[in-house]
Amino acid sequence: MVLSDDTGVELLQLHQELCSKLNLDSAITASSWDTYESISKKFVLEGEKIHWLGCAIYVASRGVETPTVDKSSVVKGMGINLTSLLRHSNLSFVQFFSNITRWSELAQLPDEFRTKIENLRNNFSIAYNAFKTYHPLFSEVFIAPVPNAQDLEAAKHRNRRNRAIPCTSLKIFEFVWNMFIILKAEEASCSKELINACHLLYCCIDLAFKNVLAAERNDLLNEKVVEELSHCVYMQDGRTTKETPCFVKRFCKYDSVVKEALHMKIYTFKQLVSKLVDSNVLIADEIDFSGIFDPENFDQNYRSIKKAYETHLLSEGDFDERIFMAEFKRMLLEKEQNSQNWTSMKVLPPGDSADATLMESPKVAGNPKGLDTPLTGRRFLGPRESDSSGKSTSERVAGLHTMLGKGNRLPHPSEELKKLFQSTKKDPLSKIEAILSKIKTLFLTAYAANGFALEEGQNRAVLATTLFYKSVEMILNKEKTITPDLSVCSALVDKDIFYQSMFTCCLEIVLYCYNFPKKFPWILDAVNVEPIHFVKVIELIVRSKDSLFRELIKHLNRIEETVIESLVWRSNSPIWAAIEKSGQEIPKFQDTALPGHLLYNDDSYEHLLQSPGPPSAADRFQSPLSQLCKNLFPSSVSTLQMKKSLGQGGGPDKEEQTGRQGSPESKANSQAASLPRRTGSLSIIFRKFYNLAGVRMQHLCSHLCFDDFELRRKIWTIFEDSIRHTDLIKDRHLDQLLMCAIYVICKAGNITKMTDLFAVIMKFYRLQPQASSSVYRDVLIETTKDGDLISEVRSDLIQFYNSVYVKVMRSYAVKFQPNSDPKNSILLSPLPASRKNLFASNLQVVGNVFVKPLETATTQSGSTFNYYFSRSPSKDLMNINRAINSNGIQGKRLLIDEDGNMPNSKRISNRKVQSLVEDRQRQNASE
Repeated sequence: MVLSDDTGVELLQLHQELCSKLNLDSAITASSWDTYESISKKFVLEGEKIHWLGCAIYVASRGVETPTVDKSSVVKGMGINLTSLLRHSNLSFVQFFSNITRWSELAQLPDEFRTKIENLRNNFSIAYNAFKTYHPLFSEVFIAPVPNAQDLEAAKHRNRRNRAIPCTSLKIFEFVWNMFIILKAEEASCSKELINACHLLYCCIDLAFKNVLAAERNDLLNEKVVEELSHCVYMQDGRTTKETPCFVKRFCKYDSVVKEALHMKIYTFKQLVSKLVDSNVLIADEIDFSGIFDPENFDQNYRSIKKAYETHLLSEGDFDERIFMAEFKRMLLEKEQNSQNWTSMKVLPPGDSADATLMESPKVAGNPKGLDTPLTGRRFLGPRESDSSGKSTSERVAGLHTMLGKGNRLPHPSEELKKLFQSTKKDPLSKIEAILSKIKTLFLTAYAANGFALEEGQNRAVLATTLFYKSVEMILNKEKTITPDLSVCSALVDKDIFYQSMFTCCLEIVLYCYNFPKKFPWILDAVNVEPIHFVKVIELIVRSKDSLFRELIKHLNRIEETVIESLVWRSNSPIWAAIEKSGQEIPKFQDTALPGHLLYNDDSYEHLLQSPGPPSAADRFQSPLSQLCKNLFPSSVSTLQMKKSLGQGGGPDKEEQTGRQGSPESKANSQAASLPRRTGSLSIIFRKFYNLAGVRMQHLCSHLCFDDFELRRKIWTIFEDSIRHTDLIKDRHLDQLLMCAIYVICKAGNITKMTDLFAVIMKFYRLQPQASSSVYRDVLIETTKDGDLISEVRSDLIQFYNSVYVKVMRSYAVKFQPNSDPKNSILLSPLPASRKNLFASNLQVVGNVFVKPLETATTQSGSTFNYYFSRSPSKDLMNINRAINSNGIQGKRLLIDEDGNMPNSKRISNRKVQSLVEDRQRQNASE
């Protein structure tokens, strides 16, 4: 990578600022910059430049050798704090481990350094998993480690050095963790094996428990432990003796590991603590290590153990394992703020959330994975890969080249694609080249404007062009399998927006594979493509099954959700002009739903139809009103037409006006057997929107334990109505209106008495993979315009609900109150059927392996006859009688009349049947 002069100066200045913040000397500063320049000239460094500068600084600092005072040995490492380096470099631990591993390969660092990094990675994972078990174990022995009055008072005067640190549950919680991480650093096996680390943690907690007993601080113990101690008293030699429980044994879940844990306690742990006592780090009894928590010793022990660990950090260059404790305290503070005033929505002070970005990595380290799987589009994901962790940049690039045919494809159309173009009414090749050239110019201009090398952008554009022609070829071939009518392909290839969206999506795929730092929707702004058009091609590419790896499919699914949930609803989006042009209101879900996608009641699951095939590519770019002329894409169910006209679909139904509370099952069946009331590209957008909202609503209702089917229909009904008020959805987010809908129904219907219901809803919302705090912390309240100046008033979701949502929805929401006027009752909307309740036609698992639902064979029964009293004509009854008379007994005759041994019950039933037949015969004769 060749740096321009301006970019090089900015990077040099950034590097010097970073070194200054870390207090590095001039030798390390110069060495790290020289290394970075050398590597960047030979290789392409993808991602944020400051991340790679951080790696260069870390490697340079680790190479410094400082002689000891007696000059008998040297100490490697300059004493840089890795946690501080990552914080100033804006690096999470996962990113650091990925980048530093790649850096060591590029710089050809020795195996000793690579081993050091691998050990550091293992240590990080072990520390994270150990802390996950630490809090519940600590709470079994001691009272919950939450700040009390003493802690708050000490925090106010923390700058006073002469103020003693109080011996509280929270301080003991911190002390035990600090002691554990310093002992773990001394014992190599505990930094390599999680089981050994857990055993060491058990020993530390057990030692803390015995010191609390020795200090007679039973007020710090859990109530159950205090009660247990009262029963552990026995007489020995005429004296009362207490039997102290051993928590090392208790914490071991399996008997097979108890012996190993006790061996560590007696031999390893005792020696490690003795070293701390001998070196005056701890003030305690040399035999049983009691007295650590005595009032005169605790303050010094707390400070000494903390200082000893800081010394270890500077000498070893490890990451600061106290970040887990810092994150725990930050969460305590956030919980306390929410409990005091959950409506305040306060942002945490910077000092308490400084390590929040560093805590992004433990989520991955403890349970390695890549992108969170979106709630929708999961049917497109292939089987889980053996390595579930996120792919590195090199693996993504390899996957990209696999998609491109490993060099077999070139950045121009193949002969087969040229033939496809020539078979249409007008060969679009020259037009496509002009469109691609224009988008490439816009892309390269934006790429270079952000400080990236132009040569890199040109290489990305070449790869995207190759992928574009291959994807277009596959999509057109699939269109031919859907319908052989060439006019369909001609209508598609004639649309400029199809090629613009396809090439933009291919650019996004290439940038993602190369880990481009600018995230979506940067590419849309760079090439001036509207989200509503861009989203139409995502599913086409995903459905092509063209060697897309799992993480890429997740990325594309998440992009589609991002567009559907918010980007398409911007005030400058073309969707508003399309709605106005259609001459209809925003549709309800039942106006756009496919056959079998509506649930009117719990029994509707039994009537779900097989999900029809996906819309074709041409259908996605079809005009909303073009279906009035003709149906371009017939299918097995598409020849059926709705009796209700399109013009009536946007208005209220007659049933809604009469206030009926339910929908007959016959309507569910007829609806399932028909086309959507509204079709076209606009209908597909709304269908995706409602399906996405339905999945997220079901997820929230499940966690809120809202299992009542009618309750969910009420939430869905008011959500649908809120969408139809364009002022509510415009410039806002799907999830914002969905959470408001759940809250208003609960309040209107007195569903729950929880005072903090909104906080609970947001709590479960954060469990969804797409959840973001900005959704409920940064909500548009109103837009004001003063001449050419447009300003926005933004606040939190609760303020939006109180000041905007309630005013618009109050008149509609009161109709859901239990004591509302029956004349104002509302016909509840059907729910979207979740994907697991639909019968997919087939699903590709891997390669040429497909799965489809088992087709249950139905046995052919004989002819059936129906007769309805007071309704059916007499000939229906005659047919039944004729069938009975002609088919009385088939097969072997039983010779009933001659069998004198037949039971009386059989004879009676036989006579009854015979008399019934005779009565019917007489009745027919009289008629």
